[in-house]
Amino acid sequence: MKRAAEAILNQLFTVFVPGRIHARTDLHLARKIWHMTMGFSGVAIYLTTGMSRLTAVMILGVLLVINLSTEITRLRFSSFNQKFIRFWGPLLRTCEVNKFSGVPYYLVSMMLAVVIFPKSIAMLSILYLACGDPAASLAGIMYGSRSYRFSNGKSLVGTAAGVAVCTLITFIYLSQTGLRGFELAVLTVTGGLAGGLAELLPLEVDDNFSIPVVSGFVLWLAFIILGV
Repeated sequence: MKRAAEAILNQLFTVFVPGRIHARTDLHLARKIWHMTMGFSGVAIYLTTGMSRLTAVMILGVLLVINLSTEITRLRFSSFNQKFIRFWGPLLRTCEVNKFSGVPYYLVSMMLAVVIFPKSIAMLSILYLACGDPAASLAGIMYGSRSYRFSNGKSLVGTAAGVAVCTLITFIYLSQTGLRGFELAVLTVTGGLAGGLAELLPLEVDDNFSIPVVSGFVLWLAFIILGV
């Protein structure tokens, strides 16, 4: 616990260091906070403003165009990329310096979730990405060396943390919709497993894309089977 606390404090001190870029094995708290903020903001705005599906997709589409334009520009012009890294470095990984960051995948998956799934399922699939993924990463980095690792490098303890967080999110969210009893229990377990295990599928795509899409389809199927 002491080593974990020291590692977290060290991360906090480097969060706002200009140009500081982290490896995948770093705790990278700034990235995780940003990751959660993106998802929570999207869900909160969509739920509280009463905006239509079309409006939400249009807003996400504009953000995606802006982001892709920035990503393409920085990858084509090294001078701009250096300035970009100097400012956004605390949120980037070393593997993203010369390729797309995870943001475009995040925005595309949010758009698809809103377009394809019913509102509740779309919101849950985005929350799985916003909360379950960072929880799994944090637990895996801190304690993964002590647990079993899957062929893709993910750890059992990290996956378990992701499942636990997604399960809790599903229960809290669906409880507010009036679901009770058997249906709530089945959907809670299904959502937790779908959100937490999606990253283990042998898909050659970014987790920011696969988690909402895969978990959304699984949860939607469960809703259909239960007739909810």
